[in-house]
Amino acid sequence: MMKKENKIFIISGPSGVGKTTVTKSIIRRLSFLKTTVTFTTRTKRLGKKEDKRVIHVSEDQFRKKVNRGDFLEWAVVHDNFYGTDGQVVIDRLKKNSLLMNIDVQGALQIKEKMPRQTVLIFIKAKNLNELVKRIAKREKMPKNILAIRLKNARKELALAKKYQHVVVNETGKVAQTIKEVEEIIKNELAR
Repeated sequence: MMKKENKIFIISGPSGVGKTTVTKSIIRRLSFLKTTVTFTTRTKRLGKKEDKRVIHVSEDQFRKKVNRGDFLEWAVVHDNFYGTDGQVVIDRLKKNSLLMNIDVQGALQIKEKMPRQTVLIFIKAKNLNELVKRIAKREKMPKNILAIRLKNARKELALAKKYQHVVVNETGKVAQTIKEVEEIIKNELAR
């Protein structure tokens, strides 16, 4: 009998939709899932505890890693570079299934390179108005930045059809969303 292959579960969705909350909760609840390391040129957020799985580097350091082919995927999101270390993914995938929170560009890159192992889960708000409220409530940002986030959200929503699973995270119902994503993961692993 063949051993089942480990999977890469990727959660994506627009800014403010609850991806990080869902991902962190599932990692705590499904201990057999592991995460990876993200490199970014984004500056550290003041007053917020940084995730230990995020490594901040200069743009020059990031470009060197791109040129060496270190990343399984990389993308520019909101004017910052983000990338996933390919060797870390390969090493961890040998032992465990992985859960990653990655933007749409990066998720589609990984799906193209590793189609059999990759399961894409898109999380979205009930509607665009709901998303606008969440982004505005979450962060105080200038109107021009909010406009960019919404423009990016529309692009991401248009690509949701490329995902195997789309989950609506309604305001105040994150526990329901977490359960739904957990069920998707368990069902995919049972195949």
